[in-house]
Amino acid sequence: QAQHRRDLEAELRDLSSQVAALGRSLAAERGRSLMEGGALRALEIAVGGAKARVGGACRALDRAKERLRLQQEAGQVLWAELEAARAAKLGAELRAREAESQCRARGAELERLRQAVQAAQRSRRRAEQEHDQVAAKVGHAPPP
Repeated sequence: QAQHRRDLEAELRDLSSQVAALGRSLAAERGRSLMEGGALRALEIAVGGAKARVGGACRALDRAKERLRLQQEAGQVLWAELEAARAAKLGAELRAREAESQCRARGAELERLRQAVQAAQRSRRRAEQEHDQVAAKVGHAPPP
């Protein structure tokens, strides 16, 4: 999970670098009088839209990672309670079964959160693709 989080963070850094490069490209294009005003405006709109979508995807990913972290901490607490209940007297068996049920519910929530992280990644990739398509239409492919 930590590796997965590091991978996601690396992807986000790469995406931020690409957005910054697009911003620099846009700034350079503003200085050129060869481009028609409408095409420049379309590029500005495309870059702004891409930045907004990337920002939204980043925020969604951050929220999902935070929920995942909190659920993992809660899961660790539940496992500790489960072990204590197993070591207790016979009457603690009921409490242990309740903790197991909670652990299953937390596991299901963790799976839903993993899927949310994957959905955020897909959304970010779609935003990148849309941006690349718009940039290609106005004759400005992003730097390699």
